[in-house]
Amino acid sequence: MKKYLFISILALISIKAFSQNTRFTVFVDPQFSWMSSDIKTVESDGSKFGVNIGLNLDKFFAPNYALMTGISIDNTGGNLIFRDSTTLKTNGGDEELPEGSTVHYKLQYINIPLGLKLKTNEIGYLTFFTHLGINGGINIKATGEVDDFELENENISDEIKLFNLGYYIGAGVEYSIGGNSAIILGLTYTNGFIDITDDSDKVTLGNFAIRIGILF
Repeated sequence: MKKYLFISILALISIKAFSQNTRFTVFVDPQFSWMSSDIKTVESDGSKFGVNIGLNLDKFFAPNYALMTGISIDNTGGNLIFRDSTTLKTNGGDEELPEGSTVHYKLQYINIPLGLKLKTNEIGYLTFFTHLGINGGINIKATGEVDDFELENENISDEIKLFNLGYYIGAGVEYSIGGNSAIILGLTYTNGFIDITDDSDKVTLGNFAIRIGILF
């Protein structure tokens, strides 16, 4: 998987080097993520702190409008309380959890967004922008812990589906530091469309992130 990520990064850098009207952003997104269920017996139990690290490409088709894509490693997850007894699929076999169990999910995805970016003309050193689109994720790691139970950083890849899909919307500001370079600061909200677990109930993943980056 690391080999494919490295190849993808090289491809994106090559696009930047040989394409016109393309901007390149390296970013780190501190974020709070959560998991939500569609049934009453499974409840969200707060958020989890994580970091999304990667790069974006903005391909401008007009002075203030661009198509966005990129790649990132997203460290995310959430906590769920199961009011009824349930079964957790682990690498060592199925674990029967008693009612009232809280499962802490630690998930890692390779994310590939596709969206639209709109920006203002530069005002002094500042340029304001908004972006929105869809975000596809491929799960590459899933571990879990259960309160008051002998499970700690257990491999639960069989519990988590391979793909995730959601939408994102955000806004921010670019502060010019000379030439085509700028510091980026923004906020982004992401919410999932599809079930990320193999359980019968639907569990979706969402987050609220602070975008910190450098635009080239």
